Amino acid sequence: MEIMLPADMTRENTCCFTGHRHIPKDRADEIRSGLLKIVKILSDNGFRYFVCGGALGFDTMAAQAVIQSAEAGLDARLILALPCRNQTEKWMKTPDGENAVREYQRLKGLAEAIVYISEFHTPDCMKERNQLMTDLSSFCIAYYNGSVRSGSGQTYRMAKKGGLTIYNLYDGSSFR
Repeated sequence: MEIMLPADMTRENTCCFTGHRHIPKDRADEIRSGLLKIVKILSDNGFRYFVCGGALGFDTMAAQAVIQSAEAGLDARLILALPCRNQTEKWMKTPDGENAVREYQRLKGLAEAIVYISEFHTPDCMKERNQLMTDLSSFCIAYYNGSVRSGSGQTYRMAKKGGLTIYNLYDGSSFR
């Protein structure tokens, strides 16, 4: 894995995201609004890099919020930490797969930097991606329902163990 990140990127000015792939439709607007608000607050407080894992659901919403914030004039820059180059391989089997892949490609084109953990999917590439995101960050924005057996749960625990400040949009709780 070769990591090429902006020279001025530090833990102190970097935030990561973690959240579930399946977002309840009745909460989608609330979550989008919450993401925009917290990205603005963090940007206003010196955070300029926002690391996202590129998955469906919350990750896509988070990346969109960073791009929308940048387009609105905030100094918010999207960093994509992707587990593998063929991440979207199974997405076409989902109901909205074609649109999801198109949006993924659009977000990749707008990202400040992209880091790939592996060329192809491996048993550990997701865990390594999650660890990288928390290692790069001092703040974590989550949409985590408390489920132990999930990638979001794994990343949440990594963030907690790493001493990151965590804001959970699922229930509005903060943790440090």
